[in-house]
Amino acid sequence: MNQEQDSGILLQKRYQIPYALFKTAFTAFQKKFVYPRNYVIIGILGIVCMIYAYFVVNGSESDRPMYCIVILCALLMIVFQILNPLKIRKNLMLAVREIENDQYQLTIYPEYLEIGTILPPEDAGNPENSGDISDSELDALFDDTPGENFSGTRIYYNKNLRVHEYSDFFMIYQQKTMFYVVPKTVFSEEELEIMRVHFAQKLDQNFS
Repeated sequence: MNQEQDSGILLQKRYQIPYALFKTAFTAFQKKFVYPRNYVIIGILGIVCMIYAYFVVNGSESDRPMYCIVILCALLMIVFQILNPLKIRKNLMLAVREIENDQYQLTIYPEYLEIGTILPPEDAGNPENSGDISDSELDALFDDTPGENFSGTRIYYNKNLRVHEYSDFFMIYQQKTMFYVVPKTVFSEEELEIMRVHFAQKLDQNFS
């Protein structure tokens, strides 16, 4: 970060996202954006089942096989709408297991947020550099400690940005397909209040 950016920082924090917290956050995300749509589809399919069940009972006998096929297809689609979010969550959480020890950083500026991953130095764990003298010893010898790398995303405050506060975390997103989780446990109560006031000023009703 350059000096101009540093002087404008309102708050900066590093954190990790525990597995259980990410699972809770992703479940909340699905409840907000996935389940409402699924409930509408399930309701429509349920009505289709009832209509064709009526036809099975009261319609012509020759058409009953077709009606039963329609009902079966609708029921299968209902099962898919119920099980698919659970499958997606399970697969995602398996992937999260591999990165739960990663470290992240949130930086709050007056006009935007910056969220990203703290990456280890490029030479860390490189087998090509293994030998009689370790990398750490070489770094100490030449006083050349490799710096950390930061891979982040800059998110400007606009009408599409949403921040939701839950009991244990903040959920930040611009699109309904991607979100960021920021645990509240790493912040002091004073820092949390700074975040709440700033988000309320910048996002108005988009912060809740």
